[in-house]
Amino acid sequence: MNRKKWLIGLILLCLAAGIYAVIRFNIDPTLAPEDVKLRARIVPAAEKPAEVPSQASAAYATVVEVELESTGGKALKQEGYSYKVYPYVQNGTVAAWEPAPDALGKGQKPESYTFGPDAVTMPRALEMIERLTGASTNEEEAKKAGMSGGFVYSGETFPAKVRYYAKEAGAGSGADANDGRTYILFSYHEKKWGKDVSWVKAVKVTP
Repeated sequence: MNRKKWLIGLILLCLAAGIYAVIRFNIDPTLAPEDVKLRARIVPAAEKPAEVPSQASAAYATVVEVELESTGGKALKQEGYSYKVYPYVQNGTVAAWEPAPDALGKGQKPESYTFGPDAVTMPRALEMIERLTGASTNEEEAKKAGMSGGFVYSGETFPAKVRYYAKEAGAGSGADANDGRTYILFSYHEKKWGKDVSWVKAVKVTP
């Protein structure tokens, strides 16, 4: 009798393990890459703002404008997942960032924008940058290039819109965002049933 119970228990355990394996294999992230859209551009000289954030020096060379869209129109609540939108200006330094004034003018609230890196999304974004540029970049260099200004938007009105003010990394370097090596990255982190379903979406910024 005990042997029969043991056999039944073993069969049930194997069935449970099999069901778990199938569920785990088919788990999808709460947000997929197609659920968000990124747009970015270099603001032409004629459109550069007269007023800039106090952190930005008069020597900034480029304004990079980033838009984040939720394709389903739903707020990105970060319930069970986390994300960050990072800028990266290779050989440059992002001196300041702010919600775009025209977005705030349409009713978006400044407190809906949170800026700064975090421990789970930045490393993945950095791995993507290394694949895109072919150059190894440490965290300190990445932060100077703009990744310390990664943002999250918790509002319900889209698109979210942010401006980054970039300058050359050093005098005479001749490098700014117009050299074609500026990227915007949506770094997404989530684990379901022990499975990592994180992903990173990258967009190259063109003048």
